[in-house]
Amino acid sequence: MHEWPLLLFTVSIPAAVGSVLFLWLIHGRIAALNGDKLKAMKLPLLVTVVVSFIGLIASFFHLGSPENAFNVLRGFGRSWMSNEIVFTGAFIALVCLLTGLMLLQQKVYPILLLITGIIGLVDIYCMASAYAVTRVNGWDHLNTYVVFYGTAFSLGPVLAASMMLQSLEREEMKKIVKWAFLIGILGVAIQVIGSAMFAGYTPEVQVLTGETAAAKLEPYTGMIGFRWAIEMLGLGVMGYLSLSSKPKISYSLVYAALLVFVVAEGMSRYVFYVLGA
Repeated sequence: MHEWPLLLFTVSIPAAVGSVLFLWLIHGRIAALNGDKLKAMKLPLLVTVVVSFIGLIASFFHLGSPENAFNVLRGFGRSWMSNEIVFTGAFIALVCLLTGLMLLQQKVYPILLLITGIIGLVDIYCMASAYAVTRVNGWDHLNTYVVFYGTAFSLGPVLAASMMLQSLEREEMKKIVKWAFLIGILGVAIQVIGSAMFAGYTPEVQVLTGETAAAKLEPYTGMIGFRWAIEMLGLGVMGYLSLSSKPKISYSLVYAALLVFVVAEGMSRYVFYVLGA
């Protein structure tokens, strides 16, 4: 599998988008909980910038050089890949603007968070479409969109929440973890539905090698099963923390859940690229 830069890119950017949308969703709720919004938002936004740039740098490794990105830009409006590059750049620029304003003006603008998140959602659509319109039969399915949006809504909230915990009081922490858990359920649920739909489609699909998609994925059955097992484990940990009667949230368990989601989404993307290998 030679698509490691793309794997990193297509996990990092959706995760960053999900993080921004989660921060927008809870921005006002932190004030309602008597929390310090600026203090709570600072580390998550800085980490989101770092994650976004990791994805951007990975994309350059796939393109070969930054100059090739400028060549691809000429197809904006006609090519999904060109659209993806433009919206990725716009999303990262807005994340940097948000973070810069936060550091300089000591203020986070919720409307800018929302606009950035919407641009990110459009970027994910372009990202998925760049694969869905290819000649790889295993990718021309609704599941391709589900895979990318699922990462945003499962990994993104856990990423943002885990970076906020040390800036919040106990009751605030519990609320944040609960919101991340509830949105994570949505992210995992849509991936489960997409996978179920795709499972009924794979026996009929021939990939580039001439095999059916089902035959191509058969050696990876164990990986697929393990991915679902650990992702459900991560979701279960978040559920336990949000519903537990204990007043204190365990940082180590939240960070462990974050690591589990990162690994699970990485494995999901690995299997996705196997279809095009």
